[in-house]
Amino acid sequence: MFEQFVQYVLGGVRLNAEALSVFGAAVLFLGAIIWAALRWRYSAIIGHRNHIIALYKARLNGATPDQAKAKMDSLEGQVVSLKNREWPKPTPAAVTDFESILASQGSHVVSVLPQDRDSVFLARDLVDAFKRIDWKARRDTSMYDVPDGLSVWPEDDVARAICNALMATGALVTVRNDQHLKDQGTYAIGIGYKLD
Repeated sequence: MFEQFVQYVLGGVRLNAEALSVFGAAVLFLGAIIWAALRWRYSAIIGHRNHIIALYKARLNGATPDQAKAKMDSLEGQVVSLKNREWPKPTPAAVTDFESILASQGSHVVSVLPQDRDSVFLARDLVDAFKRIDWKARRDTSMYDVPDGLSVWPEDDVARAICNALMATGALVTVRNDQHLKDQGTYAIGIGYKLD
């Protein structure tokens, strides 16, 4: 009977050991599959991050973080200085004042001369305002350098009225003498580089 009991216990232990080894092999196999999937996934993520880091290193040309920050600060300063050169869009109230001041001057011919691309939007707004009050207005180009700021040619009463109307937009305006334009009976507005 003792022998049967020992045989029974040994058979149970052997059965448990076999079941445990099969269970352990299944867990190990499942763990290996999970590990391989995670390794594949994270190697793709790490490869993507390494690619981005390589792009940043190429853009920085080996600069230190302090040098890169200094370059970014410099570029930000350049952007701000370029933005400050743009002429602001006149407010609707300023445009209304502009048109009401000049509407009583009759109809005239005026050319608006923008210096560069920072002044083309203001030039367009001025041409549109002149056309609404029945002036013959157009945006034109000049062979000569346009002085900085806003300028009006030739000097007479209508030019001073244009100057006053432009000042209603908040800009500083200079009236200049030009005998050729005076003889033609036309007016010109120069939009040069914006003064601070």
